[in-house]
Amino acid sequence: MPRNKVAWRRLVFVALIIASLALLTVSFRESSSGPVHSMQQAGLSALSPLQSFGARAAKPFQDGYHWVTTLWSAHRENQKLSADLQKFQGEAVQLEELSQENDRLKGLLDIRDSTVFPAGTAFKVAMVVGKAPTQWESWVQIDKGSADGIQVDQAVVGATPVEGNTSLSGKGLVGKVISVTAHTAQVQLITDGESSVAATIEGPRAQGIVQGSTSGKITMDFVDRDQSVDPKFVIVTSGFGGVYPKGIPVGIVASVGGEDVNIYKQIEVQPFVDFRVLEEVMVITGAVNPVGTTTTTGTGNAIGPGNTTGTTGTTGGAGITRGVGSGSTGSTSTTGTTISSGTTSTTKGL
Repeated sequence: MPRNKVAWRRLVFVALIIASLALLTVSFRESSSGPVHSMQQAGLSALSPLQSFGARAAKPFQDGYHWVTTLWSAHRENQKLSADLQKFQGEAVQLEELSQENDRLKGLLDIRDSTVFPAGTAFKVAMVVGKAPTQWESWVQIDKGSADGIQVDQAVVGATPVEGNTSLSGKGLVGKVISVTAHTAQVQLITDGESSVAATIEGPRAQGIVQGSTSGKITMDFVDRDQSVDPKFVIVTSGFGGVYPKGIPVGIVASVGGEDVNIYKQIEVQPFVDFRVLEEVMVITGAVNPVGTTTTTGTGNAIGPGNTTGTTGTTGGAGITRGVGSGSTGSTSTTGTTISSGTTSTTKGL
């Protein structure tokens, strides 16, 4: 019985193929008004209402399927676009960081290439990796140490993004190295209460000591009250003391005060560097101090045409000290001025 069913199905299949071929042959050969074409038109006319009803019945399902597939495609595309957006936002942040870092490093290069430092001055760029945890101290930690040539009492300069129209805005003195390990160093900022920098006010050439405070404000002391000092004057290092090379920008005069009973002016200084956003610094690892021709330690005798013995007085931490010595060989006499910091002094002949 199963064999008969298979043979019957094959026979029907072959018969349908033969009938289809015969109908196709007749349809191609007869005219458009032939019987086959007439039967085809009649069949289409009879089935047309059913096709229209079926299309209308299926349309809501087709629309629903299309809506679901479109929604799913939109969801996947939204996920892809969100991922791309996050990627591009991350890249934009990195590019902005690199741009700002590039600007800061350009500021350091501007300081290095300026005419402030004599030929042969060596620098070492370092990143700020830590800051003082309290307001009572003002220091930063950098990622360079003795293995990189960093030593105690080396001057440090920096550049920060500060709004301003002058070329010195954001570029200037940061402080000095006060302690060193193999791969890190601690830099005392000029805003620290223990900091003192011998400085000169450009214009009147008034000299004094720039000092920090626990509040973070910077003042300049020991400027004679009879010297003319106006706000906006630029303050630079004087080079006295041997730690800070001469001519490094420190800040500008923010205000000038002083009472009649004071012998010195009260000058508030606005530093060029914004220490709140300090990220990179440059340590001056080798500098030539242009001030003075003779460096001595303590009190000694200068042997020349005549013997000179002077007495020395000290003012402040960085110290502007003046001593007058006199001596003679035959008819030769010498008067000198001594400017010192700690135990080191520089002698200039007047």
